[in-house]
Amino acid sequence: MPNENAWSVIAEPASNSLILGVDFPAAGRHEAGFDDLVKGMGTAWSGHGVLQTSPPPVRLADRPSGDFYTDHWMRSGDWEKYEVVAVLGYCVGAVYAGRVAERLAAVQGRMPQVVLFDAQLADLPLLASEMHKMIGQAAAVLSEQEAEEGRKRAVEIVATPSIGVAEAAGQMVELYRELAASGFRRIGLSESRCEEMVLLFESYMTWLSASSRIDPAGAWGDAIGLTSADYGELEKAGATTVVNAATAAIGRRIPVETRHIDLLRDASTVRALLANTEF
Repeated sequence: MPNENAWSVIAEPASNSLILGVDFPAAGRHEAGFDDLVKGMGTAWSGHGVLQTSPPPVRLADRPSGDFYTDHWMRSGDWEKYEVVAVLGYCVGAVYAGRVAERLAAVQGRMPQVVLFDAQLADLPLLASEMHKMIGQAAAVLSEQEAEEGRKRAVEIVATPSIGVAEAAGQMVELYRELAASGFRRIGLSESRCEEMVLLFESYMTWLSASSRIDPAGAWGDAIGLTSADYGELEKAGATTVVNAATAAIGRRIPVETRHIDLLRDASTVRALLANTEF
């Protein structure tokens, strides 16, 4: 089996056939994950093992390349002993999913099916959006003034002339650290626990930043893209993170009438997969 430091097992393989999910799973997140999807698929995927990426802890200061994560996931695991029939990617994980599929094609001589769920590209507006989301999740421990100031500063960071994704991500981490210091410590959270939460956020910002150095267009050419109603509306509104992903040559796009937060657990997603995939 692949290295347990690089992959977690959602469903034990009953054979040498694998499905891989590329995501940034984190405790406490509200969005459904690939474990929810596997439960929803029931017996349809019972002949496959399902593994999910475990992003390595890495700091923004390390400035990882676009292939850093892919190298980590593919470095070991006797891949030649398995047949990976599909690589799934969620949000920015869709960018990395294409890279993983290309690496596997070189090993097994056949490109796995690439399935993307609300694919998006990391850019400055996405960083601000993710910062706003984190502030919303911390609303119980932040004052209204602190939350509003945090949202304002996030917008100012990404509006800085000529700022790049990596630099903006670093400033977002420092902003989050300040908010954590005032909010989490107010409720008695230890300094070490505060730092753990900051480092998790930094790991996520690093994941987003590194993905911006990858052009996924080649790997997405034959991909299937499932798009939630929320992301369909974002595309109509011109949100760059979604619009740019939608125009990056995704082979076939399928709208799914559910919210982004429920995309990986909704029955309509299961129906779309059963109707449009063959693995």
